[in-house]
Amino acid sequence: QQAIEEIERIGSQRGEFPFDIDGAVVKVDDLSQREQLGATAKFPKWAVAFKYPPEEKVTTLLDVEVQVGRTGALTPTAVFEPIQLAGTTVSRAVLHNQDFITNLDIRLGSTLLIEKSGEVIPKCVGVVAEKQPPDSQVFQIPMVCPVCRSPAVREDTADIKCVNLNCPAQLERLIGHFVGRGAMDIKGFGVVYVHDLIKEGYLTDVADIFTLYHHREELIEKGIVGKEKNT
Repeated sequence: QQAIEEIERIGSQRGEFPFDIDGAVVKVDDLSQREQLGATAKFPKWAVAFKYPPEEKVTTLLDVEVQVGRTGALTPTAVFEPIQLAGTTVSRAVLHNQDFITNLDIRLGSTLLIEKSGEVIPKCVGVVAEKQPPDSQVFQIPMVCPVCRSPAVREDTADIKCVNLNCPAQLERLIGHFVGRGAMDIKGFGVVYVHDLIKEGYLTDVADIFTLYHHREELIEKGIVGKEKNT
């Protein structure tokens, strides 16, 4: 019982320490007893760790940015007043989809409850109901693509998608995925190059990657790729 009380005391003061903690460990203090208890291949039998719930803080929602993924899904991201959470400053968290926003009653100006999922990824877990801004409405994801302005639709899933297959945002993420480490792994073909090549009209689909060499001198001259060598 004393050990449990000490764990709870440490947990209640975790915000006052000059360092971050996510748990507490209880150990047998007698070395001979430790030897008697032994250990498995992975951990000692004379110690046990207790994990505290994720640290949770409140902040104010300033804006919701909607981005387009490579599948066309419109993903909302909360932009809020920066807070210190689990050792880092965070100011953004993904809101997933419209159902997530509606279920949590998220509105512009809402007071959000933010925690780090697994002490790593910022996550909105709720709002402070009594602090909801008056005369406000639940945020609605616009049914139009924020990049190409084409109509967006919601079919049988929770996602709202841009229907334009030639949407620059979809194309940029599709090509970025294609040239990335998880697919073709083309060295030096980063997202900046992808963005500039699409913007300048050199890439309109994935197949255009394999004809870029026809434009090599032109691309170097424009400074889009590489640098012109001195000879």
